[in-house]
Amino acid sequence: MDRVKNMMKKLLEQKDKANVRISELEGQLEEIKAKLEEVETEKKTLLDNCKTKDDELEDINKENEQIMKDNAELEFTIENNNRSIDSNKNELYNLEQEKIMKEGKCDEIKKQLDELIAECNADFGDL
Repeated sequence: MDRVKNMMKKLLEQKDKANVRISELEGQLEEIKAKLEEVETEKKTLLDNCKTKDDELEDINKENEQIMKDNAELEFTIENNNRSIDSNKNELYNLEQEKIMKEGKCDEIKKQLDELIAECNADFGDL
């Protein structure tokens, strides 16, 4: 009978140790669950932040695309304006050359007119 009591005593001690170990493991499991919940919350926060950053990046990319489009249009306008300026410079040069030619002709005609007036004065001066 002592033997049975000893065995029962040992079994009860082992049961108590097992219950303590189970309690420890359950406590560890609760800690792990809490940590997992923290990690999941942080993961969700990070994913939300990534989504927000992706949206911001998309907006920035759209804005950059519009700026690039606007810049291309401005470059086209500048090129057209430069061509127009070159054309106007050529036209101005041509007009200046024409003016010089006409001034030369005008001077020549004025000289001829002065000569004609002098001749007329000489011819009519005798009268």
